[in-house]
Amino acid sequence: MAYTTFSTDNADYVLQLGNHILENRQVDIFEGIDALVIETGVSQFNEYMDSSWDEEPQYAYPLKFCAKNQILVFGTDVRGTELGDLRNYLSLFLTGVPRFIAGIYYGFSEKMINEVILHYCTTQEFLSQEPRIEGRNAVNARKIEEFVAPLMAERLGRKPYLGLIFGAGHMGLKPDLQSKRRRDFTIWNWRNFNFGKWAGFVEEDLNAVHEANFDREEWKIQRYTPPLFD
Repeated sequence: MAYTTFSTDNADYVLQLGNHILENRQVDIFEGIDALVIETGVSQFNEYMDSSWDEEPQYAYPLKFCAKNQILVFGTDVRGTELGDLRNYLSLFLTGVPRFIAGIYYGFSEKMINEVILHYCTTQEFLSQEPRIEGRNAVNARKIEEFVAPLMAERLGRKPYLGLIFGAGHMGLKPDLQSKRRRDFTIWNWRNFNFGKWAGFVEEDLNAVHEANFDREEWKIQRYTPPLFD
């Protein structure tokens, strides 16, 4: 699982970009984080936390790490529709072969991501403007940077340090967190164009943010609905 570190005005970040297949034991990069945000993809957060605790190889060790150290876990993801998935596969077939290869390489690596390759892949993601990758990058970035980070800053009384775990295809999450203009353009695009308002996304997920706290026995989950996409 490759990773990169960076900062914005609202938070310091360590972003792990991995795969959904092999066991992820690379938890040392999350030492000192105040909270962890995880990709949930096609599942709802509540269901995902229940099943991922022991069964999901990408999250078993990180979630145990968070439980042991009383670190909060957030879910900011949005599910895609079948139409959105179809557009993603078509876009990947037509324009995404190089970034697909880079994603496979870094998804099974524990290296720091090369910035030149990251820039190339994230530019291609942005130009593709498809929902499953760049659309979700922008949605997650808005929720993290504009809700989760300020929420944690208010609680801590300082700038928070946030860990992120997403698949290697989501390299564009870094520039979307760093650039409000970039994420706002993509969200504007999916709100106003692309075959109908929010076509490709499950709308009930857009304004949903979940927070999980381990109480020594199980994850207790709270749901927030900040009006970020009204």
